[in-house]
Amino acid sequence: MAVKTKTDAAAEPAEKPEDIVIAEPSAETKELVGRSDEFCCYLGPSIRGVIQEGAVFTGTKEQALDALSAAVAAYPLIAGLIVSGAMIAEERVKVKTSGNLLNVSYKRLAAGKSR
Repeated sequence: MAVKTKTDAAAEPAEKPEDIVIAEPSAETKELVGRSDEFCCYLGPSIRGVIQEGAVFTGTKEQALDALSAAVAAYPLIAGLIVSGAMIAEERVKVKTSGNLLNVSYKRLAAGKSR
């Protein structure tokens, strides 16, 4: 009987490539991934008693703004910081980049200005 050394064990893969099975995503997972425009996220700062930073809303941007109508009436800049799920990645970068509207809105809200 031969004894395997460490070099023999390391050279032998745990699973052969033909033994690996890649699972197909379920229909539910495909549906959830395809619906990235059916939620919105608030990318602005937290305002005590009004809205929390990173708040997520189901539905379209219009539906989220309807739900936040009282907050938007008091702080109109909130409306510009609600972004759709499809645009979150790009808009997060813009919020942190000086010289664009999202960054200006964020800074004004963070400073306590309502308009």
